[in-house]
Amino acid sequence: MTREDGRPELRRDPLIGGWTIVAPGRSRRPGGGTGARTVKGPCPFCPGNERLTPPEVWAEGEKGRRRDGPGWEIRVFPNLYPALAEAPSAVGKVGRRTLPANGYHEVIVHSPHHDLALARMDPEPAFRLMRAYRLRYRELCRRPGVRQVLIILNHGREAGASLEHPHTQVFALPLVPGAVREELRRLRRAGSRGCPLCAAVEEARREGRTVLENGSFAALAPFSARQPYETWFVPLRHREDFSRAGEKELRGLADILRRTLRGLNELLDDPPYNLWLHSAPCGEEHPYYHWHLELIPRLAVTAGFEMASGMFINPVPPEEAARRLAEAVG
Repeated sequence: MTREDGRPELRRDPLIGGWTIVAPGRSRRPGGGTGARTVKGPCPFCPGNERLTPPEVWAEGEKGRRRDGPGWEIRVFPNLYPALAEAPSAVGKVGRRTLPANGYHEVIVHSPHHDLALARMDPEPAFRLMRAYRLRYRELCRRPGVRQVLIILNHGREAGASLEHPHTQVFALPLVPGAVREELRRLRRAGSRGCPLCAAVEEARREGRTVLENGSFAALAPFSARQPYETWFVPLRHREDFSRAGEKELRGLADILRRTLRGLNELLDDPPYNLWLHSAPCGEEHPYYHWHLELIPRLAVTAGFEMASGMFINPVPPEEAARRLAEAVG
């Protein structure tokens, strides 16, 4: 039974303790469970159509531009169909079965250009986008009740993007999701043996799974990649919190993302993909944690075995995927 007011709710799985967000309002978005797959009418993310989105919370663009008008280069606003309900004063107590899905769900529109994917961005606009990621991450982490901020880029319809115009979604959650909790647990257990992600960078170099490196980041195929061409982007400097990334690191991140995604496009003809950022929980000290990004192209179907077992079948060895992608990157 869903909440009578239609607000989203977090529900705990009684078997493994994970959480599901039940968000009835999401069904109204394009392709959101209603069978709709295309958007009729003007693109709400293009300049001149700002009235079709909620009021912006931040934008970068021309000096003196009118708020919620054209002239922007990056634009941020609340998601029109949020998975989380804004309730700034409600922290919410974790229950045995349910928790109010209080938080924030924002959209970052990458640029005013309808078909300019991150892979094809010039260095400076890509850097400004990474800077916008950090700005929104910092802002949302400071808000009451927020424990985790996730930054997620869905590229292509098969990856869950309901609109073609390149954009990123930011979720500010009232709890630490299971995937991050498990990373925290495993990294904490490593303890004195050292950071597993720092070690993964060294192992990838030795074993031929490095796709690309610059002065700040390594792009690598993980040893136990779940899907073909899964790639991790790991800062070479061990640090727990994305909000502390400096300008040099942001430029390095923009560079390695652009170049890797261009190689992926060259190799696989612009595949759909999901890209997300994991960082330590907001306002907590976890010096053993190492923030990073993960990229999974949507080339294989998640079928019954994967759902039943929690295991994945990857038909492309990570070593081969890394070699092919490194060659495509050049």
